[in-house]
Amino acid sequence: MIFDLTMVFNRKTLIYIIIPIAAILLVVVLWFGLNPPSLVSNKVVFWGTDDQKVFEDLLRGMAISYSNIKVEYVQKSPATYEKDLLNAMASGKGPDVFFIQNNWLPKYQNKISPLPSSLMPLKNYYDTFVDVATQDFVVDGNIWAVPLSVDTLALYYNKDFFNTVGIAEPPKDWNQFLDDVAQLTVKSDDGSLTRAGAAIGSSLNINSATDILSLLMLQTGTKMTDETKTKATFNDSIFSNGQTSYPGEMALSFYTNFTFPQLKQSTQNPSYTWNPKMENSLESFCRGRTAMILDYSSAISQIKSKAPYLNFGIASAPQTKDAQVAVNYANYSGLTVWSGSKSPQAAWQTILWLAQKENDQKYLAAVNQPTSRKDLIEWQKNDPNLGTFAVHALSARSWYQADSEAIKEIFSQMIENVVYNKASVKDALERAANQVTDLMQQNKN
Repeated sequence: MIFDLTMVFNRKTLIYIIIPIAAILLVVVLWFGLNPPSLVSNKVVFWGTDDQKVFEDLLRGMAISYSNIKVEYVQKSPATYEKDLLNAMASGKGPDVFFIQNNWLPKYQNKISPLPSSLMPLKNYYDTFVDVATQDFVVDGNIWAVPLSVDTLALYYNKDFFNTVGIAEPPKDWNQFLDDVAQLTVKSDDGSLTRAGAAIGSSLNINSATDILSLLMLQTGTKMTDETKTKATFNDSIFSNGQTSYPGEMALSFYTNFTFPQLKQSTQNPSYTWNPKMENSLESFCRGRTAMILDYSSAISQIKSKAPYLNFGIASAPQTKDAQVAVNYANYSGLTVWSGSKSPQAAWQTILWLAQKENDQKYLAAVNQPTSRKDLIEWQKNDPNLGTFAVHALSARSWYQADSEAIKEIFSQMIENVVYNKASVKDALERAANQVTDLMQQNKN
């Protein structure tokens, strides 16, 4: 009988090699069947104030590209959004993805995680989004938020009033604005205002009054803070072309001058057009009691809803006379990721997917907002409503605010102190600068 060694070797191979491999495979199947990899179970909770349907439609498309990520969008009330957000974070139940305002970063930087450079290098961010986004959201070499849109202040004007007094175009600079205000303002025999040429000068009854003042300061070359971001400098002088000037003081004086019926010499003030007792600026515009207002793109839907037959136009915010560089003022939000997120990679992937050109375009069309992406400005610039705002995004500016809500209150009080003659322009500015400096130093400690 011939003994076949090959047969013996093959049988031993089956016993010593294949059977252990089968056992290992069985263990692997059982283990991952009971404990699927985290990649498959990534859940991202996303908070915003836009309508639920806006993001539900967008996120359906994302589910196709990222089947391993499940995103739950939660619509929050704008009135309680920040309070709810801070409370959720404090309790350890914050959302993975949420919006922050462009001037919230100093307050939220220790609560969020930066965008990994592996997902988006800095150069790509610079090339994709308008410059103000880099100014606000890139700090210490890290990207902290990604904007889907960027809004700016613009001039709304009543075309019928302009036509009646023979003004063919809206004012391009503040000198023209002064002239137009004088022509458009209507007063009764006793000198009281029956129609305002513009809503400007006070604080509490003007939408975004403190932003309008910030716009004027930035346009006049005011340096708002020092380089270390520990001191407010909008009250300081600047030296240019052999002359010393106080641009912050000039801006505050110009802004508040519209509320004084008389000048210091007891002569009538031709710029008097507004006072603190008048109704809200947007309401007054809608009712045909004010010829011009400065507001954001969000005002469009409100005007059309409250005054559907109002013949109004939208133009660029006035600039300083003979300005070589346009300066507009930005107000917008960006998407970021909570530092307590259990799925930060998936959260940032969600944000970047929403910010892609095609998806952002769908978002902007759904919410009627101006773009933050440079490559979508051409698409939007001829839009009769949003075109002005889209182009403005390229020249939009903002400034570092340690606590934006507190600074809004400080600026508002500064304006009111001047309007009610509680302080001179210089003293009101000095006091506000000291208060903002205190906030900045508290934020650094």
